[in-house]
Amino acid sequence: MSVDRVELARLFLSATEPTEVLDAVARAVCARTAFRRSVIMAVDPVRGVVHGRAGFGVDPTKVAACGGPVGDYRVISKLSGSAVPLVVLASDVADMVPGQCLRLFEVHGPIAVQLLCSDRLGLLGVVFCDHGTTSDFRPSAADLATLTELSEVAALAFQQALLLRRSVSLQELRERSRIAAALHDGVTQQLFAATLEVEELRAGGALDEQATVGLERLADRLGTALQQLRVALVEIASGGVPYDRGTQEGDQAVATRIRSVLARVGAGGGPTPDLDVTGEGPEPDAVSADLLVRAVREGAANAGHHGHATQIAVHLRRGGSWWTVEIDDDGSGDAVDVRRVLSGHKNNSFGLPSLAKECARVGGRIWVSDAPRLHGLRLGVAVPLNAR
Repeated sequence: MSVDRVELARLFLSATEPTEVLDAVARAVCARTAFRRSVIMAVDPVRGVVHGRAGFGVDPTKVAACGGPVGDYRVISKLSGSAVPLVVLASDVADMVPGQCLRLFEVHGPIAVQLLCSDRLGLLGVVFCDHGTTSDFRPSAADLATLTELSEVAALAFQQALLLRRSVSLQELRERSRIAAALHDGVTQQLFAATLEVEELRAGGALDEQATVGLERLADRLGTALQQLRVALVEIASGGVPYDRGTQEGDQAVATRIRSVLARVGAGGGPTPDLDVTGEGPEPDAVSADLLVRAVREGAANAGHHGHATQIAVHLRRGGSWWTVEIDDDGSGDAVDVRRVLSGHKNNSFGLPSLAKECARVGGRIWVSDAPRLHGLRLGVAVPLNAR
């Protein structure tokens, strides 16, 4: 079946999110050919994995469950550099696609495979098509030609959606940074100046008891307001909601909050994140939980902005008395330089010095070392289950 490229371009380019593009491709492949099922896997070249992103004629939960190391999908390397689809015979499918994927979709016959490639972004994904669970189907030349044309237009639309999302995320980040900087240079400085003036009055000595008590109360309130504003500025600049907490009736688990932070990092064009969670300890209190989440946010931000990292690996260990999080990256940061910053800026209200100060306040600890596997930096934070 001949494909109207103008119509397809209009269809695909109307989608502004990568997932929308892939959903449209999966539907169009089956609507315009004799194929009955299609599955599209996205390729993550940094982590070396593929994962299901869209499908038609198949269970969506199975699409979400499929994937694995790129090396397990030999058909990808077989197609490398080819612009035409490959028909894998039923007798050869097991050599080209992992067995768990074949069992998941009950593949018994031949499959057609087409790469989604972009001139700017390289390999984006892989399209798998078949005729259902039957084993006697043979795709026609017209079906394969249609699959090729669909894939060419889809790759362009997919690239545009990815670049658009990165552009929007970058604009949002710049705007948040501008707002945070404006607040820091204005409101924060005014609060800090007011705090100093109150301290000068308290140090004057010629005050009665009532005035002394009143100034102490005012100093406490100013200090609390200043600290809350500082935390809010960090959250605004990094794209979070102040304190990043759930509802009072059921706060989000720390692991869930960290996944949310890492999802924003990946979606914003930052380093590719990975999270490993071990242990079965109870959830820490709100203060310790906030510090763990903040450590991940600070580590990811520093890795991307200063270390120019492309990958971060987060390991969260849940213990019965202590929780620990370590953020490794493959960036260019130097552990000695970072430790020097931590030791020389103990009164800094932002970034890692502020994080170190808050960790010490609750009886926790912070450390910086070389990342053994990624060969960049490792930022570690350990906090007690209940902040003292």
